Amino acid sequence: MDRRSFVRAVAKGAVAGGFASASVASRVLAQPRVGADLVFVSGVVVTMNARQPIAEAVAVRNGRIAAVGAGPDIEALRGPGTQVIDLGGKGLSPGLIDAHSHLAGFGQMELHFVNIRPPRVHSFESLRQVLAEAAAQRPRSEWIVARGFNEFDEGRFPMRQEIDPATPDNPALLIHWTGQYGIANTLGLQKANLLRADVADPYGGQYGRDRRTGLPNGLLQHYPAIYSVYQPQMTEAEEARAAEWACARFAAEGVTCVHDNFANQASAVQYVRSERAGRLPLRVRVYPYVWNLEHCRLVLTRMQRYSGPLVRLQGIKLAIDGYPLMYEVPARQEHLNIPMHPLDQFQAIVSAIHEAGLQVDVHAVGDRGVDITLDAFSRAAGGDRAVRDRRHRIEHYMFRREASIARTADMGVPVCVQPLHLVIRGDDLRRKFGRGLADALVPLASFRRAGVWTSLGADVPASPSHRPLDSIRSAMVRQTASGVQLDRSEAVSFLEALEAHTIAAAYASFDENELGSVEVGKCADLAVWNTDLTKVGPADIDRLQVVATYLAGKPTYQR
Repeated sequence: MDRRSFVRAVAKGAVAGGFASASVASRVLAQPRVGADLVFVSGVVVTMNARQPIAEAVAVRNGRIAAVGAGPDIEALRGPGTQVIDLGGKGLSPGLIDAHSHLAGFGQMELHFVNIRPPRVHSFESLRQVLAEAAAQRPRSEWIVARGFNEFDEGRFPMRQEIDPATPDNPALLIHWTGQYGIANTLGLQKANLLRADVADPYGGQYGRDRRTGLPNGLLQHYPAIYSVYQPQMTEAEEARAAEWACARFAAEGVTCVHDNFANQASAVQYVRSERAGRLPLRVRVYPYVWNLEHCRLVLTRMQRYSGPLVRLQGIKLAIDGYPLMYEVPARQEHLNIPMHPLDQFQAIVSAIHEAGLQVDVHAVGDRGVDITLDAFSRAAGGDRAVRDRRHRIEHYMFRREASIARTADMGVPVCVQPLHLVIRGDDLRRKFGRGLADALVPLASFRRAGVWTSLGADVPASPSHRPLDSIRSAMVRQTASGVQLDRSEAVSFLEALEAHTIAAAYASFDENELGSVEVGKCADLAVWNTDLTKVGPADIDRLQVVATYLAGKPTYQR
């Protein structure tokens, strides 16, 4: 079944309070009749299986789904030791998959960094107040790392001299909520030996400079510039706590798998240790990030091709842009419109990962960045259609360019987007790029019409919320933080958004035969909800809750 047929089948019947005809639920797809370990009965099961979109009951045996169908037939699979959960007409779905977040980074942000998100921080003065409070609680010379700032009332980012009064004795590094921009104070630049007019910009990044002196002014663009100032490290124990803290938060939202698209060696090792110690409540697909061609070759040479019960090395991540790499940008933003790699180096990195037999995962926000990435995939694979089997994927892909979307579908390139960016970036991007371009941000409906496999991810800590329901609400409502209504034609229904958090996300990591739908033989990764999911509209999202989360038939969260 092709992508378009699957989408039509899954979405069919999501009107008049029904997801599919009652006759579908009367059929049972089952393994041989043996006693089940666990059965869910009297529910509305949204399966994300086009052949059987809805059911009443599910049986689980040995961590896998043993049967899906009508209540009486599933009841017949009960044995003396079977646990029975009566859903009472409430919802059951596949466990959710977050296709783009950073577990250890999320934990590090919340447990170790100073929080400078709006609305608490919205002006230079409010920023200085928070930094001064943090400095008062630390010894002199200890680094202050803060993250989460967005736009300021002053209409620009502060320079080092404007944060120095709050941090006179502590080096400080402030990171934008996206992770793409930073600000260092004077002491921070001095400790990194960067406060020199002759300092060269790092590969893939830029230092802002004072026009008169040529000295860095504290503004940092892209990861290489930010982390050349200071790269916060966690101990092994801190790494474990951060990752497990984040996993628990995701499990409480019905999430049973996360794709970590910016993993470093320490976090990847910690996922495996937590898996082996039985402390990992979800599955993790690991995509180590590479900074340049030399680093890519080093990672490919040294990394272990690990595949365990819950954790798997899936591919390699790189970026072509941070600020959206666009065909057209306002003149005042042109200095930011730069690729993170020379194009020949970018191609070489993509080709190296492809030739190593791994999935290539590219951060490409802007329309030009997307086209450069598609070209690189095609060259590495030997043609557009040859990319399909490899599923090289694109992260973020925020702008609607019809020809690029059609080519993405033809190449079979999965896309992962973040609808919450409509809220937290929509107003700013409308100011920068104008209504015509910005109102069609995150073009989910266009992706679906074209047949692009599209998944959702929270992208924490580069986002204020890890909750899938916040992403789903944004995809349905499409409003900015100030309440501006963006292009409604790109809105999707609840069930379409749920599909992007289940089977489509499974497809993005070659997991569709094991995860993402409630089908016989698949892993019993499930989410129990407090209501019938076939009746959820935009007004119902705030009342919707996950009641329990199951990983391989075992509860990882219960409300």
